[in-house]
Amino acid sequence: MEKIKIMKDNPYHKRNKIDKVLKKLELENRKKAKNRGIVLLLFLLIILSNLNMISTNFYDIYYKGIKVVGRHFIYIFIGVICFIITSRIDYKYYNKNKVCGFIFLFSVLSLLGVIIGSKIPMLSEVVPKVKGAIGWIRIGGISIQPSELMKLPFIIIIAHILKRCEEERYDAKKIIFSLLPVFLVFIVLINLQKDMGTSIHYLGIFCFMLFMSRISMKWITIGVIFSFSLIGGLFYYVTQLSDLSEKSYKIKRISSYLDGILRNEYDFGVGYQVGQSLVAFGSGGIIGKGYGNGVQKYSYLPEIKTDFIMATYGEEFGFIGMILLLLIFLLLFNIVQRTAMDTKEYFGKYLAVGIAGYVIIQVIINLSVALGILPVFGIPMPFFSSGGSSLITVFSAIGIIININRHR
Repeated sequence: MEKIKIMKDNPYHKRNKIDKVLKKLELENRKKAKNRGIVLLLFLLIILSNLNMISTNFYDIYYKGIKVVGRHFIYIFIGVICFIITSRIDYKYYNKNKVCGFIFLFSVLSLLGVIIGSKIPMLSEVVPKVKGAIGWIRIGGISIQPSELMKLPFIIIIAHILKRCEEERYDAKKIIFSLLPVFLVFIVLINLQKDMGTSIHYLGIFCFMLFMSRISMKWITIGVIFSFSLIGGLFYYVTQLSDLSEKSYKIKRISSYLDGILRNEYDFGVGYQVGQSLVAFGSGGIIGKGYGNGVQKYSYLPEIKTDFIMATYGEEFGFIGMILLLLIFLLLFNIVQRTAMDTKEYFGKYLAVGIAGYVIIQVIINLSVALGILPVFGIPMPFFSSGGSSLITVFSAIGIIININRHR
């Protein structure tokens, strides 16, 4: 008893206990600080998104009322609800084999359902063709894009496989061949919907997660060289074509992109959108024309509510406004990446990595397309573009990051 008392009164023992408590408190404070930071950045993005959407629809609002943008507000609200729900569900639940299997099966059936539905004439209004592509399900006034919603399940499945690869110490070759079947299933099903932009986004997420795994630099280098060779070969093939009239719309897009990037020429067909988008960014200058004063939204630029919504923002808020917006996204990306770095459990780590890649790649592609740096792919801007599927998915993904911070 006397020895136990001495142990309890030992100053070194007390100091050790105090240090442990302080470390625990410091960790809890860091978790709370990260989550508060995420919520604050989301709040700023929601405010900017709503303001920009109101400005973009100013003409329609003037004649038809605020109900024109009501759908966007509803989707934002639903997205926030999804954010709260996913932030409450323990992220480790998604890592269960049965749950992961169900998620994969549901994803495949959803994507396959769109393809089969598009072949049935009586379902042509439920699964319509939009500019030659399928991928949307319309029931009443609600439109759902399964390929957009399935991005989060795709990340969960890849994170689940990478966790197993880490635990069983797979080498680079085994990691790649473990992931390839799942990746190919998603890519093939999305390509059958003729949605090149979404396929490229899935590819970007996959490569980002693979790069962050324990795969060796040799394989990464081989992949990069192969990809650039493929892209270079495609561009060379397009430049050699003298007659594009019989070629596919995708080839015409690439040809228009090359004309713009090499010759600064944008035609009135495929290249029209990018040309008008550049006019919007250029006329915005350093400080912008001021909120509500943009002109490209008045029927000059098609798709300004979806893929090219940043043109309105750039025109009205200028270079400074764009830098501030990019700073918000980079801060969000930094917090999510730090969550991945601080998480010791492999599934949580790769899940956070995948979500970080999902958001930042989408931002980079959307802005690059609007600025003519990349060909037109049709990728929405997170939180800004009109579209419920994209908003619900991105809010749900960020909610999972909150949960990872809470339980790591």
